[in-house]
Amino acid sequence: MYSKDEAKHLKQEFWEGFDRFTKFYSKKIGVPIQWIFYKTGIKGLELKFTVSKKLIQVILEVNAKSENRRFEIYYELNKYKNLIENEFIEGLIWEDDFIKEEKVVVSRAFIENDAYNFHNRDHWSDIYKFMVVNMYQLQSNIEEILPILKENLSNE
Repeated sequence: MYSKDEAKHLKQEFWEGFDRFTKFYSKKIGVPIQWIFYKTGIKGLELKFTVSKKLIQVILEVNAKSENRRFEIYYELNKYKNLIENEFIEGLIWEDDFIKEEKVVVSRAFIENDAYNFHNRDHWSDIYKFMVVNMYQLQSNIEEILPILKENLSNE
């Protein structure tokens, strides 16, 4: 078990390593990677990671404050499910209503891996690879349809 300071240091070290791995992967594929995360241009639509001791996830999350808006965005994403899942051999997991730890309900599509333990530094390179490869693919797929999504969704 880690103290608060040790846990904070571990997380900081992990994310610094992730940044280095992203730069390495950018050189490997010959394309600079700029993660868009919260900057999708659609309020309430975000790309994010979950990294914990037991689970690693790459997530497309719809977290609009209004339930109607959340459903509107999620419905629109479902129209393009095949494009969003392009290159994901087993597809993505889609959840209409996911309750986060903060008791906030979101909709999301994601891919996950429970084979690695974030607390084990020996797993970090495999975790980084899982995160970078899958987020790069998810982001690329979303960027292809973002203009259509923006046009079809009136931003609040």
